[in-house]
Amino acid sequence: MAGFWGRIAGIIVAAAALGACSGLPSMGGLGSSTGAADFAVGSPIKNRLTGADRDALGEAFVRAMNEGAPAQWRGKRVAGVVMPGDYALANLKADPNARIPAARADLDLAHVMETDLGPHVLTRNSNIRIGPGTENTIAEVVPSGSGVDVVGRIDGKNWMLIAVDGAVRGYVFENLLIKAPGTELELAGGPLRRPILCREFTQRVSALSERFEWRGAACNDGAGWRLAPPESMDLTEQPLEF
Repeated sequence: MAGFWGRIAGIIVAAAALGACSGLPSMGGLGSSTGAADFAVGSPIKNRLTGADRDALGEAFVRAMNEGAPAQWRGKRVAGVVMPGDYALANLKADPNARIPAARADLDLAHVMETDLGPHVLTRNSNIRIGPGTENTIAEVVPSGSGVDVVGRIDGKNWMLIAVDGAVRGYVFENLLIKAPGTELELAGGPLRRPILCREFTQRVSALSERFEWRGAACNDGAGWRLAPPESMDLTEQPLEF
């Protein structure tokens, strides 16, 4: 597990370095990576947290996102749990904050790519790899004739990042793909961007006699986990068991 997350960290750091020097459009609207209070954005308890509460929540949030397991935290009069959810990729659509579900977290994202290239069809059984090159691990094999959605083409390389059944799976060599019938004249492609790894979460918090639950997503562009825009969150207030 340590080696797995080490590889992810390396990918994210490399991606951040590339994004910093490219001057390309990047995902906007993320909360600041400093201050654990940011991890309560969109909830009714944000302004109730003490400094100790914010520190406890921040540590638990980052641990849950990195380790993939629920992380409990407790402050002076507030306690909660952060539950990590599914992965997604941002910065690949016209709205850079829009997220596409991702089947795995170990994809090589350290590449600028032309985005939103639309429906294609595989012309033969194809190896889907976690990175753009035959030296990369095969994630799965997708049969000939399968319809896929090309969410990105690596700038300067013949490798496509594809989604199957709505979830990003990995990379396939461009020569194994043709545009879906009827779309040949429609697919112009989007701007050059670098994908950003995101993860959904659910938070539950107990503040004295009140119980709250809210859902959202956090993204990591190399500067640490930060909340996606608060308008994307689903906030509910209801009795909960801890």
